[in-house]
Amino acid sequence: MVRLSNLAINRNGFVFDPKSGHSFTVNTTGLTTLELLQEGASTEEIARRLSKIHGVAMEIALGAVEGFVRQLARNLA
Repeated sequence: MVRLSNLAINRNGFVFDPKSGHSFTVNTTGLTTLELLQEGASTEEIARRLSKIHGVAMEIALGAVEGFVRQLARNLA
C-alpha cells in the first residue's frame, strides 16, 4: 500500500488523502493500525500487538486487521 505514506493523519484519527482529496476518521485502533502500516509492520505483527492491547484472540485481531486493510485498499484505489 504505497499510498499510505502519503496520507496525512492527525492524533485524533482524522485522515486526509491528498491524492483524492477525500478524508475520513478512524478510531484509536484504526489509528494504531494505520501508523503501524506506515512503519512497514505486517498484518500479523499488527494483529499480535492489538491482540495483546485489547485482550482478544490473535485470530480475531488478524481478521479485523485484514478487513481494515481491505477497506483501505478499496477506499484508496
